[in-house]
Amino acid sequence: MARLALTERKTAIRTRDGRTLAGHVFTSARAPHAVMVINPAMGYTQGFYRPFARAAAARGWAALIYDYRGQGGSADRPPARDPARMLDWARHDIPAAAAHICALHPGLPLDVAGHGAGGQFAGLIAPRVRVRALALISSAGPYWGLHAPSMRALTWGFWRFYGPAALTVRGYVPRGAMWKGAPLPPGVWRDWRQCGVSRDGFRDLFAEHGLDARWRAFSAPVRAWTPDDDPIATPEGVRWLLERYERAPSDMKIVRRADLGRGRIGHDGLLREPMASVFWPQIFTWLTRRHARAAA
Repeated sequence: MARLALTERKTAIRTRDGRTLAGHVFTSARAPHAVMVINPAMGYTQGFYRPFARAAAARGWAALIYDYRGQGGSADRPPARDPARMLDWARHDIPAAAAHICALHPGLPLDVAGHGAGGQFAGLIAPRVRVRALALISSAGPYWGLHAPSMRALTWGFWRFYGPAALTVRGYVPRGAMWKGAPLPPGVWRDWRQCGVSRDGFRDLFAEHGLDARWRAFSAPVRAWTPDDDPIATPEGVRWLLERYERAPSDMKIVRRADLGRGRIGHDGLLREPMASVFWPQIFTWLTRRHARAAA
């Protein structure tokens, strides 16, 4: 069977508070049967998700990848002077991206794929934008105590020493010895730290801004996948996050390296291109079945 030609085009996403986010939309030569927004993890930029988005487009989705404010193509000022907060990613950027892809293809159902923080915040998509299903990939609670024991000392040092020192010296958290992601504006890091150092920090941050009710209203089916060697999205951490989606039917799948014939997978390995044939079909099949049930 000949491969369908895929189209990639740039798009600009406007948020309710006036920021512009850079994104790309992928479609195939056939009319899409649904739309998908891919929410990135902390410090990951949209290019990392391009192979996954192309694969989704080949399966019939119009797929959107994008950068949060202060990240990648959406970074429109030096990170030390960017007022962006992680809270803004949750309450403005993720809802705007979901609404944007729905507006480009009106009437189609919306599926969401969330990696890391992108899955934590998917519950804040506006209720008027109806999510059909949410796929979580290596997405779990941010509290350091939920991480694997091998990761906890590193995480504690990042919160207590590396990050504060970077803000004092540079005014932001740059890529470096203890941080391999995109540079983080100070407000992003401070919000993330609040969620990371306290088990209740995540809940408290959003409750104080009146956003917890929207989370409780989220009711789309949720499935979480995490590999058996992810030191951040551990089974305990994934269960913690699924409990936040209290009205949504949910389950968790542990991806075992031996079953895939792979060695190390880690926190981002499930979304790397070598997984295109051995793992991604699990996500696409689950979402497609949700579509079939909804249409029945």
